Amino acid sequence: MRSGSFPTPCSPREPASPLQRWLPLFFFSTLLAHAAHPQQFSDFTTPLPLKDGETLVIGIVGAWQHWDTDHYLVRRVHNHLRALGLPNVHIETVENHRLELAKELIDKAFPQGNHRIILYGHSLGGAATLSLARHLQKKNIPVLLTVQIDSVGFRDGKIPANVQRAANLYQRDFGPIRGQSKIKAQDNTKTEILGNWRFRYPPTRIVPALGAPLYHNLLVIPHHKMEYDPEVWFKVESLILSALTH
Repeated sequence: MRSGSFPTPCSPREPASPLQRWLPLFFFSTLLAHAAHPQQFSDFTTPLPLKDGETLVIGIVGAWQHWDTDHYLVRRVHNHLRALGLPNVHIETVENHRLELAKELIDKAFPQGNHRIILYGHSLGGAATLSLARHLQKKNIPVLLTVQIDSVGFRDGKIPANVQRAANLYQRDFGPIRGQSKIKAQDNTKTEILGNWRFRYPPTRIVPALGAPLYHNLLVIPHHKMEYDPEVWFKVESLILSALTH
């Protein structure tokens, strides 16, 4: 060491917060689940092809969530709608990075046309909902309803003209992830915007991650709270049920 030079004292390292400790585990466990059990077309249970007048509802999960993990929002809605035993209605969930499975399902469900399709999705699944709707628009296939829940992604603010009705649920509270705040119709004469509903999650509002592993309760960002908010589930379900009876 040269004369007159001293090592810079190291400041004591602050202990990691619970979020910092558990977040890597959360992402790694999710990725491992995908690697072990990738979604396949055979996972769908809808009888193919569908009969005239039957409706296909497709929910698209967010991030790297697995298609059949029951505590996530999209799957909760799926399970509850199925439990209602709705006649002539078939509900499936798909991963946002496996949209080719949804496209194949639609093609095989409606080989003669007469499409009756409802799409809904959360986070990256919300943006994927519009991506799938745009794909269907190129094939002149109508969509009865799209529902985006805290949608995150590119081109998730403009609803293609083949969508008859569209709805948007979002939050804009402090945090790294904030959903699309406003959707607009590509053609106001073709698409009805049902609403852009904002949900608020101040730090004092506790939203338990019911049914999820314990560490999910440590992910307290508003985007995560919205996924486990029963008010959001009920709103999404009511929008879908309304479209089915419209």
